[in-house]
Amino acid sequence: MTLAEVTRKDVLKAIELYRNVGRHEFLEEHKSGKARYFFLVHEGAIFDSKAILKAAHLNATGKTHGFSGGEAAAAPRLRKLGFDVVDVRDPAAGEVVQSLLDEDLQPGEIKTRAELAAIFGGGSQGGIIPCTDTPTVLIYSDPKVGEERGYIDGWVPDDDRGRLFEYTGHGPNDQTFEGAGNKAIHDHAIHGRALRMFKAVGKVPNSDTVLHRYVGRFKLDEERPFDVRWRANKAHVMRKVIVFRLRPAGPFKRLDADSIPPAEETQAVLVPVDVTTSSLIDPENNTKKQGSRSAVPELEFQRREAELDAEFRKFMQAHGHELMRFELKVKGLAAPMLTDLYDTTAHVLYELKGNIGRNAVRMAIGQLMDYRRHVDPPNPAIAVLLPEEPHDDIKALLDDLGIALVYRAGDSFVGVPGLAG
Repeated sequence: MTLAEVTRKDVLKAIELYRNVGRHEFLEEHKSGKARYFFLVHEGAIFDSKAILKAAHLNATGKTHGFSGGEAAAAPRLRKLGFDVVDVRDPAAGEVVQSLLDEDLQPGEIKTRAELAAIFGGGSQGGIIPCTDTPTVLIYSDPKVGEERGYIDGWVPDDDRGRLFEYTGHGPNDQTFEGAGNKAIHDHAIHGRALRMFKAVGKVPNSDTVLHRYVGRFKLDEERPFDVRWRANKAHVMRKVIVFRLRPAGPFKRLDADSIPPAEETQAVLVPVDVTTSSLIDPENNTKKQGSRSAVPELEFQRREAELDAEFRKFMQAHGHELMRFELKVKGLAAPMLTDLYDTTAHVLYELKGNIGRNAVRMAIGQLMDYRRHVDPPNPAIAVLLPEEPHDDIKALLDDLGIALVYRAGDSFVGVPGLAG
């Protein structure tokens, strides 16, 4: 028996059964796993493509089909019969599924985790839950519990790319992408999943069951998906935390109560040198195949900057200079800024760039001028650190502005302020 014997009528009969008995019983009856990527879309509803075709084959032949090719093998036959089958890994097709899921929950609605599991799937424990039933990652924020652990989540002022929500990753110690939750957010676009944000807003009366208000559907910012910050955990031990930068990707509702309050005063706090986004970029393992989809585009110059950072720190340590960074909290702003390297021994503030182009150097100049105003102790010398010697006109530009130029030359660095000899 082959799939060619299945007709459109057989598929419609399977869809009707699916609707009547529900997804769980339907999959169990036909001994089929949940779809991961391919979904049949019919009359505004979505169905597991492989399970539908198995049931349709049973209708047509009275026998169960083996489906050695899995759900990918089901899609071509269903399409040939005139059905719409989407692959959630495809940006356009994935949006179809997400739009259908949007209809099940509106921003501002309040639900329990059990009710949300019935819509999206996923477990009931944890702050970040990758779902298996739908292409979704559920993200929970609870200020009463989270802030004492260094989890500060909420809207920050719009930037030139639009609305921005910051969400702190999970982990009591230095956070990484090795845990399932942080990795699920980091890789959500690769797997065709949407990020759906919920905020705790109290409990069911006379119960310990927490209620969650739906904030909306998000995706990682494509240019700068995350920052790294220096925060205390519940035991008041400082550690690195990942702060994801989320952009609305569908319906959302922004409330003032969900905004991170601005800093009440300007502060410049010295933090360890490895508190940096580049510390989480692995130059060898972050290479993406050309054409692959990811919301985290690790570009070559970012890897070069990370390598330059590590080499310069090693060089300076060998010369007895201590390097740190400043986390700058500016009065009236919600999101802090993290500088590049600061030489505490020679009182020099550095801005690193992974290439020697004019635009990169211009950006470095602007960043140094901005950061220097807030550094404490005040009035540091400022320097641009580059991977190689730039054009003579770039040298002249920096010299005119009184900014030191430091660049790599073989195993050494040229122009480092404060080094003897």
